[in-house]
Amino acid sequence: MKSISLVLGANRATLSGPRSKQHRVRQNARAFAKWLRRAGFGVNKWTNVTNKHFAAVARQMQEEGKGDGRIAEIFSAARDLCKAYGNTGISPTNDVFDVRRGSIANANSKAVAPAFVQGAIDKLENELGYEYGPRCAAQIRLQWELGLRREESAKVDLVSDWDREGRSLLVQYGTKGGRPRTLINLSDKQQEALERALPYISQSDRPGIHNLMPSEMGDKWQEKLSYAAKLCGFTKRESGWTLHSNRHERFHRMYVEHTGFQPPNQHPSVEAFQQAAHDKAGDEWPRLDAEARDEIEVTAGHSAGRRDVSDAYLGSSQ
Repeated sequence: MKSISLVLGANRATLSGPRSKQHRVRQNARAFAKWLRRAGFGVNKWTNVTNKHFAAVARQMQEEGKGDGRIAEIFSAARDLCKAYGNTGISPTNDVFDVRRGSIANANSKAVAPAFVQGAIDKLENELGYEYGPRCAAQIRLQWELGLRREESAKVDLVSDWDREGRSLLVQYGTKGGRPRTLINLSDKQQEALERALPYISQSDRPGIHNLMPSEMGDKWQEKLSYAAKLCGFTKRESGWTLHSNRHERFHRMYVEHTGFQPPNQHPSVEAFQQAAHDKAGDEWPRLDAEARDEIEVTAGHSAGRRDVSDAYLGSSQ
């Protein structure tokens, strides 16, 4: 693996600052090397890394649902490594890579159109030229119906963690920050999505965990899932949506079901949203908005009150 040289370069580079900072820089630079390899590039020296490679990593990470904040963090470390080896040709800003850290309250909705995702699922379920098509379709359905992250949809343990009678699902593998959460009061459609995933359960390398990845494939499965997304146009370049857009759509639906009105990012301005919400629910709209956000924040794997999280999916209501 040629990109291993970038990893070795990150380990051996002379960096300045506290050891804790150096550790974070090396760790994130190694992550950059991993993403660059997943994007199909075999660069073996930090002196040979160019803006083209940064752009490729940005696209790859965005297509796999990584936020701009995480991309910017990795890019900062990669720039430090390039500078450490005398490579000063990297753009000092991330705008040229379509990465805008800090703009978390999205002005525009990233929720996928239901008709599009249903079409993508149908295509993969009947894809004769790709052996993993139906398995990928089952996981995309889980992302869409339950709001699971792509890694969570691959590593969910339906044997141990789905309580069919109690209509709940414990999500504890592949979660962000290792934080487990339980999804409760599952709808009939959510139960059906889990049922459709059952045929693809396989024993992972970790004893006792029945996940949805082919046996012994491990995290390389994510590359297969990315290929399936490309087959059905589920990429930012082809359709404007990524698999992470399924999560946005799930939380959009939750908001509308609870409040009875559309979230802020479906309106041209905050003022227009507030007027529409008031027209629909009167003086009760702030309470309904707050309740929906609390529920969505917990379902997303965070704590109630994390408005930065719900803002990212719904837009800000203030």
